[in-house]
Amino acid sequence: MNKFRTLFLITAVIDLLAVLPLVLFSFNPDMMEEMVFSQFPGINDAGKEALELIHFVFGVIGVSMIAAVLVAVNIKVKESAQTAAQILSIIHLGWVLPDWFNIVLGNAHPPIVFMLLSAASVLALVYAWKKGEV
Repeated sequence: MNKFRTLFLITAVIDLLAVLPLVLFSFNPDMMEEMVFSQFPGINDAGKEALELIHFVFGVIGVSMIAAVLVAVNIKVKESAQTAAQILSIIHLGWVLPDWFNIVLGNAHPPIVFMLLSAASVLALVYAWKKGEV
């Protein structure tokens, strides 16, 4: 299980599960209303637009991360795959770390299951960086 291809595909599937709600928010306003806006009673239109923009930007960043991981699946040179895994693990760590800071500080955070799932993608990439094989 230390083939780069397998580890990159595992990461891509986990990322897809994490990013899917952000993408669905853009196409389903009722979902956005129920899952996001209902958390802020009395939110005005400007606040709704700001939250929609934030979710859109995070969705685009997430889709870009998935695209980068899928491109890395086809790398055939070990050193290149290790470098890709290292860079992708740093990017994924930046994506996951704020949620872990929030849980430690007692602030709002995603459900623990999703946080562990996102951490699994970081761990898979770090493992690929250190012990991956072509």
